Amino acid sequence: MTDRRGVIARRAEGLSLGLSYVRGWSRAHRGTAALADRLRAMGLDNDFPGLKADVNVDGDGLVCLGQVRPEAAQFLAQALVTGLALELAEHLATDQTPRRSA
Repeated sequence: MTDRRGVIARRAEGLSLGLSYVRGWSRAHRGTAALADRLRAMGLDNDFPGLKADVNVDGDGLVCLGQVRPEAAQFLAQALVTGLALELAEHLATDQTPRRSA
């Protein structure tokens, strides 16, 4: 999904024979739908009007967020941090639970 400099390859506007663009777009579409569901659950669906699936020249799927207000990006970043913190706390709590021997 990255070019030799490590940045995302440009969008596919001219198609090449032998690349599975549909497969890449399909994966991007599933990711986009999952993100849209979560954004809707947080009440942010209207803040990401440009959310869409796309594909790059290499056939890799891309989830495009589109242009968003800074406040929406900050809220999404905070939601990610909060979710990761909760996941880490749950993992640590599970690892510290005494185990019973059989």
